[in-house]
Amino acid sequence: MASALFGQHGVQAVTTRQIAQEVGISQPSIYAHFPSIQMIQEEVGARAFALLEQAITSSMDDSPEAQLRNAIRGYLDFGMANPEAYRIAFMLEHGATTQKAGQGIAEAFALESHPGPRAFGHLARIVALNRPDLSEQAVQTRSQCLWAALHGLVALILARPLFPWVKQDALLKEQARLAFNMVFD
Repeated sequence: MASALFGQHGVQAVTTRQIAQEVGISQPSIYAHFPSIQMIQEEVGARAFALLEQAITSSMDDSPEAQLRNAIRGYLDFGMANPEAYRIAFMLEHGATTQKAGQGIAEAFALESHPGPRAFGHLARIVALNRPDLSEQAVQTRSQCLWAALHGLVALILARPLFPWVKQDALLKEQARLAFNMVFD
């Protein structure tokens, strides 16, 4: 329910009162489970990223090349099949809810306990398996470019559904092909 409200109104505009009303419980009952609205936002985002992590890691026993193809397609399929979760994880402004006092954004994102950094870490590991000739820095750069390319198309399709896109299946297939080739260029 909170995810629907966040998707409809934006993360920063939703209150615990609105969530309680939507769920049909009292506002104090929410605070028995979540100490703040920021913790609700973080949980909803983490659940969305966990779904993405599952999509990326669905073929861990396959060859490195098959893992890469499946991770790319898994990312695209996740975004298109879960638009609300995708918007919450990637397209809505969040406060720095994973940051602790004195911690920078890069440190907060590197937390292995959060499914967002873990999902990206799996993608980077798959890129490294396919490109053992690259340095760790080059693997990270290539992985971030791949992540950005996949995100770009999904975000555009979700944000601008009325744009005269070519047939969606063809567009996603071509993006997957280009993204795969990007790892090897």
